[in-house]
Amino acid sequence: MNRLIDSPSRTTASCRGATLDVRRSEPRRTGMPLRALGGFATTMSEMLGPRETAALGILAYRRVIEPIPGMASPADNVSPARLKEQLEGLLGRGFQVWPLSQVAGHLREGRPIPRRVFAITFHDPFENVYLNAFPILRLLELPATVFLAPACLDVHEPLPHERWEPVGLGNIPYTTWKPLTTVECKEMHRSGLVELGLRANLGEGAGRSAAGLAAEFEQGLRHLSEQFGIKQASIVFPRDRAGEGGAQEFAAAAQAAGARCGLTNEPRLVRPGDSPFALGGFSAEEDDTAASLAAKLSGWYEAVHSLGRTMLWRGPSPPRPGANAETERN
Repeated sequence: MNRLIDSPSRTTASCRGATLDVRRSEPRRTGMPLRALGGFATTMSEMLGPRETAALGILAYRRVIEPIPGMASPADNVSPARLKEQLEGLLGRGFQVWPLSQVAGHLREGRPIPRRVFAITFHDPFENVYLNAFPILRLLELPATVFLAPACLDVHEPLPHERWEPVGLGNIPYTTWKPLTTVECKEMHRSGLVELGLRANLGEGAGRSAAGLAAEFEQGLRHLSEQFGIKQASIVFPRDRAGEGGAQEFAAAAQAAGARCGLTNEPRLVRPGDSPFALGGFSAEEDDTAASLAAKLSGWYEAVHSLGRTMLWRGPSPPRPGANAETERN
């Protein structure tokens, strides 16, 4: 389905009052040392299996679109064929997928979780998640969580945090960037496979008080309850607040607002004792194979990259997020 929008050349748009700044998208550049470390982690995972026996992983997807001829794909995209290949490969390696609510429940109650468990999440509420990812989830009968921006449902404008330059420049299929609709969300939720959560701080957001954030989260969670009948939803925090103390603020606000759990963008496993409001996770990318994702979910990626950062780091040691605090990062 090739639906196009002939949009004027522009660099800003709005989503019910939130300003969009379409920033120039640059291809992801992975340094050779880190690329080599990733390959080593994958090799160790394939040879030895899971490194840790009391941890689980969360995979984060964002955009799921087919490549556009003559145009570089956005860095946050995983094509439908690659998504299916990744998930089938993980299942073939003995991994099983749990709903995020089940993961959070086990963490809260201190119950053990089988080692080869992971959760699937979609952090950005693009319509292409419904069009391209949801059919794959139904085919494989896999649960997932899709995070919504209530202010952007049913809006024919880009998401406020959109960074893919072609969105603001010209003729591309609008299904590559258009937000989800309420009808699409209800269909996914009724399937029993998809949980709906809240995507935090799509607008400006920086510098607000914890009380202000909690009030905003409460409003978003209330919308999910009224529109979709969700009693307690999860929240994912934005990518651009790491290192500013923003993660702690978001996590505290999510807890105060009554959320089920909070997801950061910290690339790490979820371990016993971790705060349910500071769960780490790993971005899934187009270059990832099932083997490389297994390395992330098995603990090898985190261990090897931690060692690599220590070896390559030339400044003061960066602080490691606390595991047992009820709040945390990005």
